[in-house]
Amino acid sequence: TIEAVSVKEARAFAVGVQWHPEYWVKSDSNSAKIFRAFGDAVRLHAAAKAGARAAAE
Repeated sequence: TIEAVSVKEARAFAVGVQWHPEYWVKSDSNSAKIFRAFGDAVRLHAAAKAGARAAAE
């Protein structure tokens, strides 16, 4: 059974799992890594958008 997929050539964060990694951050190292990677991607995206807005002003 496939439980997770990722897209290596994706232009953005692209991971799909059949569980909630955020529920298992403290007890499962793989879930913690997935959740951290998602958080990192969100912060990078937000910083890029903020930089683009600042450059446009």
